[in-house]
Amino acid sequence: MFLSEGLHYSLLLVKEHQTNFPTASELISLSMRFSVTFLFFLVNLLGDFNSGFAQKIDSLKALLNEKELSSTRELELLEVLYQETPAEDSLAGAYLRRILELSRKEKDLSKFARWTITFFHSEAPGTLSNQEKINFLQEAAEIEPQLTDSRLKGNIYLKLGGAFYNSLDFDSAIYYYEQSIRRFGAEDSGYVADAHFFIGQSYDYQGDLIQAMKSYQQARDLYESLDDQEYVNYVLGGVSILYSRYGIYDEAEKIRERLIADYIDQKKTTDAAIQLYNRAEDLRKQNKTDLQFKALQQIESMMPLEPENNYFEAIFYLSMANYFGRSGDIPSQLEYFKKAQAIIPKVSALQGRSPSLIYAEALIKKNQNDLKAANNLALEYVNLVATSKDLDHQIRGMELLADTYAALGNQKEATRTWQRLYQFKDSVDAVNQSVSFTYYQTLYETEKKERELLNKSREIEEINLKSEAKTRMFLFLIGGLVVIGVGGFLGKSLNQAKKEKKLQEKYSHELLKNQEEERKRISKDLHDGLGQSLLLIKNKVILNRDDNTGQLLDTAISELRAIARSLHPMQLEKLGLSKAIEQLLDQIDRETTLFVSSEVDEVSGKLDKEKELHLYRILQECLNNILKHAQASAIKVSLEVDEAFVQLRIEDNGKGFDFSEKFQDFQSLGLKTLKERTAAIQGVMKVSSEKGKGSQFTFKIFN
Repeated sequence: MFLSEGLHYSLLLVKEHQTNFPTASELISLSMRFSVTFLFFLVNLLGDFNSGFAQKIDSLKALLNEKELSSTRELELLEVLYQETPAEDSLAGAYLRRILELSRKEKDLSKFARWTITFFHSEAPGTLSNQEKINFLQEAAEIEPQLTDSRLKGNIYLKLGGAFYNSLDFDSAIYYYEQSIRRFGAEDSGYVADAHFFIGQSYDYQGDLIQAMKSYQQARDLYESLDDQEYVNYVLGGVSILYSRYGIYDEAEKIRERLIADYIDQKKTTDAAIQLYNRAEDLRKQNKTDLQFKALQQIESMMPLEPENNYFEAIFYLSMANYFGRSGDIPSQLEYFKKAQAIIPKVSALQGRSPSLIYAEALIKKNQNDLKAANNLALEYVNLVATSKDLDHQIRGMELLADTYAALGNQKEATRTWQRLYQFKDSVDAVNQSVSFTYYQTLYETEKKERELLNKSREIEEINLKSEAKTRMFLFLIGGLVVIGVGGFLGKSLNQAKKEKKLQEKYSHELLKNQEEERKRISKDLHDGLGQSLLLIKNKVILNRDDNTGQLLDTAISELRAIARSLHPMQLEKLGLSKAIEQLLDQIDRETTLFVSSEVDEVSGKLDKEKELHLYRILQECLNNILKHAQASAIKVSLEVDEAFVQLRIEDNGKGFDFSEKFQDFQSLGLKTLKERTAAIQGVMKVSSEKGKGSQFTFKIFN
């Protein structure tokens, strides 16, 4: 789980400590190549557990002091010593450094790479520098091409992405997470899901709603395929944070309420406390301080937490200190700040000048009337979070800075800071309202159309069932009649079936046509109405020279245009079917890891506009299914023109499926929709697929 305040570091810490990567003891058993004599000696040395832990350690240390000790033997002894030493002991850090030095010297590349990953996770004193973790992992990345273990290769880049994430370098984090996905093997899908999750986390912090949601969904799909509900819940926690970031608090709370109940039932108090903390942060942003304090008190009642999480406890105590600081209760503020200070040395992410720590210190100095120090800390905090894209940090930083300027009597700077703050808040509110409006409108229209389609499909099924029952009744009656009457009844039943089939085809065609017209109307309204309003806001922001807000508006405008394009493909009307298909495939080639190949003939004038639109929608539906479900690495699309017809073929090398099972699943309307669209333009659909052998869709549309 991760927190809505500060870094999402705690999620990274929790998840990666729970992955199935080998532990230190497993590394030793995998990598140590003792001689038979030394193994026998070591078993005798460590086998007597009654002699006590201290005696084992002393014996091993004595061996290290032997003269002419070879590097190989020293490395073996150090690996055992590291395993026997508590993780928080400073000696653990010293042993770890020496192990890395010796494995590098011995040119044992696999061992060196594994121990760099152990160093990344280490919380021992002297190993908390994030830059040093990056340096070791980058050294491991240089030798990665010489390694053969796909899981080890992928984990080097996964941890490297995590190290850059902890440094707030989200572009580098995304790059290395994507590199890890390319290196994991087919049996490493759990790690691939983690990488998608962390990519979504990084996009979230960059304020990219669309990409974050896309990555979270990819991670959730993989976790669900692995039947891993624990990490499905992690994804849901990430989605709730994303909703909160854009002020969609109701949706965030729906997810959070379910997660809190699940974690309390499972006695996972740390996970429940993190969700309660995020709830408290949302309540603080909405100025519901009484409810915020109630959530914080509920967390405190759960302590000590299980499992222990030093990062979360430090952030929680700082939050309590800030709450009492804003309430004017200075003794309680100092009490909780001291509790946080006692834990912070154990947390690498809070070393140095952490934004959360600086803000708490500034609030204390302000309440102690040390206004100059408070002002300097507030200014440091504002400068530190200016590039983080965490809007809440930036807003409360400017509020504190303006307050300290006013308290110092510097009305000019106080007024200037308040003006910046109001402009920033107005811009953030405008962006949040636009994103929220787009989200809810798209959600409403999509659910409405899907509901209508599902209801009508069920009505048609009921009509068919009634028709079948009527037909069976007629056949039963006909069986008791003379041969002359049989022909008449059968003829009537056949005519009825034909009429019902025509009625169903006509309805499906009209429904699809109306749906496209409605999508076109919504797309035009979004583009011409809300899009123009955002552009006007952007121009106003540019005049005020507010670059940060301008970037936010650029993101919102891009997201709005993407939604409008998905609702109605304007490029189809402007460029024609062939060019529109090429653009769609180019976009998939750029934005995904799929290898895309195509052969697209020019079909201008071969089909009318309605058939072109349906064929384009058919291609979109197929590609969407491949991206979501096929787990393919390559696709091929061909559009062929004949004198009598146009043929579209889509092939992938994914996991394939059983067509009969998919077609009968009425809750998943993908294949049904393809069939109905094809029938609406008098086409023929052919599907060829087997589990594990990919899929091929062919659509033949006659002129």
